[in-house]
Amino acid sequence: MCAQKKNKMKKLLLYLCMPLASLVLLASCIKEDMSDCERCTLTFYYEGDVDYDIFPQHITSVSLYVFDADNRVVQTKRIEQNELRAFQGTKLNLCPGEYRVIGVGNQYDKTVVENTSSRNFSQIIFRHPNAGKGVVEGNDSLYLGSKKIVIPEDYWYKDEVPFRSSHLKVSYTVKGYVDAAAEAQSTRAVSLLELRVKNLLPQTDFENRAHGDKIMYNPELVIKNGNHEGYFNIMRHAKDSDVEFELVDKATQEVVHTLMLKDFLEKFPQIDVTKQEVLIPIVVEFKNIGVTVTIPDWMIHDVTPDYGNN
Repeated sequence: MCAQKKNKMKKLLLYLCMPLASLVLLASCIKEDMSDCERCTLTFYYEGDVDYDIFPQHITSVSLYVFDADNRVVQTKRIEQNELRAFQGTKLNLCPGEYRVIGVGNQYDKTVVENTSSRNFSQIIFRHPNAGKGVVEGNDSLYLGSKKIVIPEDYWYKDEVPFRSSHLKVSYTVKGYVDAAAEAQSTRAVSLLELRVKNLLPQTDFENRAHGDKIMYNPELVIKNGNHEGYFNIMRHAKDSDVEFELVDKATQEVVHTLMLKDFLEKFPQIDVTKQEVLIPIVVEFKNIGVTVTIPDWMIHDVTPDYGNN
């Protein structure tokens, strides 16, 4: 609870000036009904690349961190999907003062938050727990909300916290590399290929900037409809990044194809990585004449597929 030293005269004047409704709320707060002490109500929203809220379609949980004016963590809170369905936000019990509220959307088993005590938002990061020390197949579909708020002395406070995307979605499809026997048993066939995604920035800070020592991801490829398919998330990278996709034959360990992300984005300018909701759909096809790289037919014909919230 907020312990504030006030002289008796100020208290008396405050109580005399309070409307009856406020006195009732104050009394219930004193009786330890903490819901009446939560004078700060925050609503979450995410507009993505449109001009209306699409938060429920993309964000299913929020890990909330509240920092005081000195950037010290004073509260943390986890808000699950069922709570967000009931109310797309939260209430907080905060003393009067300045705060910064940070929300990490969709923090699940592929995400850890570190260095929250550093008091420097550029050093507080979220990343995959194996980043730099184990196999990483991809990231959660991460979003970051941020808002500076000022809790007043004598009335209730309401505000909105905007969220922004902290990831890029990638689909990677390989055609023409499954033999007839594997295709005939596609429901139980083992992938013939390994995908290595190199030079990836492994972490994002509380300013929503991806950075860190570059690492490699190993997304899973599965055989589906005679193709190798993979779908995963990475942190947000610039168009001119040096991210590289390397395809390796598992049996021979031979690198059978490489692709630089910047070359792919230059060839297909309709994929704009500056947007909030981005899918990078890479199709690699092995043919008698060689290997071609393209995008899916649905993108050529301007149809958006339903991949769900991965």
